[in-house]
Amino acid sequence: MSQQVENVVQTRRISLSVYIPLLLAAAAVIPLLAALLSLESFLRPQLVDQVNTSLERDAQTRVQLIDTYLAERLNDTKLLSQADPIKSLLAGDQGSRKIAENLLAITQHRDQADFISLSLLNNQGDLAIASYPSAPLRHGRYLILPEDVSKLQSSDEALISDVFYDQAARKASVDLYARVVDKGNHILGFVRISLGLQRVWDPVNRELQENGTDSIAFILDNNKIRIAYSNPDHSGATHSPYLFKAIQNMPQDLQQRIKDEDLYGNSSTPVTVAEDQNLATLLQQGLTSNQFQVNPAGENEIYQGAKYKSSVASWTYYILKPTNSITSLVDQQLISFFLIVVLVLILAVFVGIVTGRRIATPILNSVISLRKNSAALKTLADEEHEMATEQGWMVEASQVALDSVKYYTKAADVAAQRILSISTELRQSPQSAEKLRNGNTLNEMMETAAYIERAIKHLETMNEKLSTSLRVTTQVTEQLTRGAKSTDEAATQLNKIVDQLTDVVGE
Repeated sequence: MSQQVENVVQTRRISLSVYIPLLLAAAAVIPLLAALLSLESFLRPQLVDQVNTSLERDAQTRVQLIDTYLAERLNDTKLLSQADPIKSLLAGDQGSRKIAENLLAITQHRDQADFISLSLLNNQGDLAIASYPSAPLRHGRYLILPEDVSKLQSSDEALISDVFYDQAARKASVDLYARVVDKGNHILGFVRISLGLQRVWDPVNRELQENGTDSIAFILDNNKIRIAYSNPDHSGATHSPYLFKAIQNMPQDLQQRIKDEDLYGNSSTPVTVAEDQNLATLLQQGLTSNQFQVNPAGENEIYQGAKYKSSVASWTYYILKPTNSITSLVDQQLISFFLIVVLVLILAVFVGIVTGRRIATPILNSVISLRKNSAALKTLADEEHEMATEQGWMVEASQVALDSVKYYTKAADVAAQRILSISTELRQSPQSAEKLRNGNTLNEMMETAAYIERAIKHLETMNEKLSTSLRVTTQVTEQLTRGAKSTDEAATQLNKIVDQLTDVVGE
């Protein structure tokens, strides 16, 4: 059992006053580290997904507002095209002009801020019959774009043109078209409403306030040209350098049409390419998801993106936000958690040191006492060993003396027996006896021999007692030796226990 304890202690040489703080620190820090890992592994992706969903929802909300606005203006255009006074005027009835112009004025007052001009064009689309509040501007050589004239020949729906830009007024606009037909479905002319896009640009610009100044919002039309781009200049005096720039190289026919129809303000500032290769590649690959990642033009980091397509115009709304700004909240939480971990670690170590010292101090005091007891036992064992050794020497000397006594006792006994035998023989021999009868010598010899024999018997009795004494002394010596050995083993074992306690407390 002691060997097992010794082995365990030898494998753990950490001080108790250190082990307890480490244990407390681990117990306090491990849950916090688990929380850190949870933040990094689960919360970060979840937050990115939530922000992507939020961006998509924002894009959808903006597009729905824009679609609602455009749908109302298209409906205004459609209602004008169906009004009888307008049909009569376009059919040649000049008596209907006043009423038709009043209808144009009434419609313009529905959205004075953005209705730039309302016009009635002939069936060729090259002459204005009536207009309010000002004459329609030509786009290149056209009052109605040729491709839209072709569409209107077979469609009763109101249409939205491509985007124009007036550099002098610093306004973007589109034209809304609707054909006017008689009862026989013959085209009498066209209604054209020039509509400013400030109500379309406003939600794009608000993205900087609602999603952060590092976010980007823009609208791409079907020509992959940016017709709206988030602008930090609220005055509108300047615009983003990416406004009215294509995200990829434009086909030759599109470039020619832009020149002919003066699209996107090309006559004042030629439309060029501000390449956004990543987004262009995604669109070429058929970007079906409304959520994506992209490295936009002019930026050196990855953005989380969301898009939503308009159901009224051939436009797509995009919102981009840097991934780093999305995850900055998680990073801040990670830093906060890290500081908490450090503080808890310091507190746990401090409490552990105090607790460890309180636990280790009594053990150290016991170790000191055990060391003293061990030293006393060792000293006692050494003294007992020394006494046992001296006692052994005494027993050995007594044994030698006893052997000598036994030897001489036996010799005396033999001599006495011999004297007694001679005396008996002399007494029985007539010749020798006669010589000795006259004196007392023989009697004296016999008495002496008898005395020697009695002394020898007494000596033998003493020898037996000495032998018994030596035997007892030997047994005591052996017991003393065994006691000294046991004391020595106890002292050794106590030393081991002291060493083990010392290893435990680390002192």
